[in-house]
Amino acid sequence: MDQHKLKYLAPALGLMMTACGGGSENKIAGETDEGGQGDSDYSQQVIDAMAETRYLNLATGETVASDGDWHLAFNRTSVLLNSGDSGNGSVAGAVGDEQADFYDVAGDPDLNKFVGATADGELDHLADSFPVPESWTSDGVVYAFGDGWSAYGAGGVISEVPDIGYLVRSGEGDSYARMRVVDFDFPTRAGSGIESFNLEFEVQAAGTTQFSGSTVSFTEPAEYDGGDACFDFDTGAAVDCATSDAWDVLIGFSGREWYIKTNSGPSGTGQGGALGPISWAELSAYTSATIDNATGESLEHAYVPDATGGLFAGSSWYAYNLQGAHKLRPNFRVYLIDSDSEDASAPIYAMQIINYYGADGNSGQPEIRWKQVTLTSEEN
Repeated sequence: MDQHKLKYLAPALGLMMTACGGGSENKIAGETDEGGQGDSDYSQQVIDAMAETRYLNLATGETVASDGDWHLAFNRTSVLLNSGDSGNGSVAGAVGDEQADFYDVAGDPDLNKFVGATADGELDHLADSFPVPESWTSDGVVYAFGDGWSAYGAGGVISEVPDIGYLVRSGEGDSYARMRVVDFDFPTRAGSGIESFNLEFEVQAAGTTQFSGSTVSFTEPAEYDGGDACFDFDTGAAVDCATSDAWDVLIGFSGREWYIKTNSGPSGTGQGGALGPISWAELSAYTSATIDNATGESLEHAYVPDATGGLFAGSSWYAYNLQGAHKLRPNFRVYLIDSDSEDASAPIYAMQIINYYGADGNSGQPEIRWKQVTLTSEEN
């Protein structure tokens, strides 16, 4: 059966890296692989996304302007599809190979697997054909805090996840805080919104490199209606979300979604961001939000703002901070990219991200490889 008919059987839903393989040279389909694997039949490219968003056309292998014909966009660790909240295209994505053996049964990274994996060794996962995915997805809004800070429990009550925390950058972009969710009580079936919350912050003021040593708390303000509430951790005060831009963290819910937002990207006009989650046992030992205690390296580029995205946020292409080192290691997942979900004749690509550090050792330079593939039905 034709692959472009097959794809519509599923709904189109809206390091050190030397050890991980992958160099900085581009490889074009048809070249012979250095490992002697013959006709590579894939394209490979380093995307310099250190300081700005780069937009890639998978058909031509060229980067284009933001208003050009692009399929994937890269900005440091972020990968976007040209669809939904990210662009005006109709690109859809799905996971083609989960690479489940990179994680244990609890979903935690398998250190030995990550350390031992190489780009050459994981090349065979970039196959010529893949089963039709159960669903395709387009891009929406992705919060830097993610949803790992909360858990859905008995009786429809959403509560905090204990023993984790985050580093947070202020909306002004010049101060930071160590934060954890101490309490969150959202009985979804009661219909009255969030009942209570308590977020604790230890602030690193602008112009300093260490936490203050004292804690400020953000709890539900007077006359709180169970929806959105905003906090400025520099002043230790709640602010009006509707009338003020001087907030750093927003907690709330709308519709069927609950969230913590940073003042950044689609969530706000500021320069906020977050880093985590990090186990509280580890995070509580930090003395700075901007300097790695162990290595002395800057952490400022590790902060992630709220952004648009979807597929790559829900199924990340990397693990971070293994062995306490603030580095990224790829899991070599294979993603399927439908270049135009509204056109049954549009090509479908399989793509892996195999590196994040350039030949100069600097981060923010993802290296990807991709090829056009066919989709097969289950009976095939």
